[in-house]
Amino acid sequence: MRILVAEDHRILLDSIAMLLASIDGVEVVSKHTNGQQVLTALEIEPDINLVVSDVQMPVMGGIELTIQLRQRFPQVKICLLTVADQPEAIKEAIRAGADGYVLKSAERSELETALRTISKGNKFYSEQVMLQLANEVGIEVIPDLDKPQKITISKRELDVLKLIAQEFSGTQIAEKLFISPTTVETHRKHLMQKLGVQTTIGLVKYAIKFNLV
Repeated sequence: MRILVAEDHRILLDSIAMLLASIDGVEVVSKHTNGQQVLTALEIEPDINLVVSDVQMPVMGGIELTIQLRQRFPQVKICLLTVADQPEAIKEAIRAGADGYVLKSAERSELETALRTISKGNKFYSEQVMLQLANEVGIEVIPDLDKPQKITISKRELDVLKLIAQEFSGTQIAEKLFISPTTVETHRKHLMQKLGVQTTIGLVKYAIKFNLV
């Protein structure tokens, strides 16, 4: 796994690079202090698999870097490693197309898990990150039925899932969708059964894990 690292604080940059290099199978190809340097490096460095980047950096931060990667180097994955745990910052990163979002307070084992998960084409968001989103009003759920599990979720169930994620009550969901509260609960139970979760937070975490957010 060939990785580029971006972090504007030199001491942190060196520390992160050393940590990543200590993970079996990881090669840190180069280190950079802003997103623009990363893009320049990608023009000349072959076969880069993943970028590990801070969010707040001068010249070009992690969010803009993520957007640029999706447009110019879609094959390169990006994991944002940051102290920013506010829901708005997290949602902005996910919407930009980040493959992972890990807090700098994470253990080495979590970071290693994140890199290996992302390298396999999956998303990884720290547990704390998912809980922040699950408690935040206004999460947008974008229907996408073409999932690896081939679970069939109806449009109405997706409508219910979206409103659940926005923290509407069963009664409020019923009013918005012009159905009965009993029907809402039926959809909720079906979603839990299909997705293999036990709680409402579990439903939201599933939507985040499989990039419905």
